[in-house]
Amino acid sequence: MASLTIKPLLAVSLQRRFAAPREKVFQAWTDPEALRRWWCPAGWTAGDIQVDLRPGGTYRIEMRLNGGGQTVCVTGVFLQVRPPEKLVYTWRWVGIWEWIPETRVTVEFRDVEGETELLLLHENFESPVLRDECRNVWLMGCDRLQAVL
Repeated sequence: MASLTIKPLLAVSLQRRFAAPREKVFQAWTDPEALRRWWCPAGWTAGDIQVDLRPGGTYRIEMRLNGGGQTVCVTGVFLQVRPPEKLVYTWRWVGIWEWIPETRVTVEFRDVEGETELLLLHENFESPVLRDECRNVWLMGCDRLQAVL
């Protein structure tokens, strides 16, 4: 008799507080011009950014390696959009790591005494290595977001 092995999926869970109203943090997370100021890691520049902010709408964030060369994108579909409280969307790489299955991101923006508590859950990773790398990328992204807020 064959046995079925189910591999548990892994997730990144982060909590971060920003000294800014949640409307501003939500806008920084969803507006193409605001994303351009903080999204890309060191050594990368934002290219074309498209955001159709509605359930079923898509997003595409292009990043170019400084000095020419590689261009990669993050793309997905918005599953839930509740300004300024919550976003749920799919996440897929294009141009790099395309073998990684689609993942799902949930971001909650909570008003805490005039500041914003951001709760992020990025789930459906098949590998602890990918999950841990993604966690580090989100931590650095939150640092860049803090700097522009």
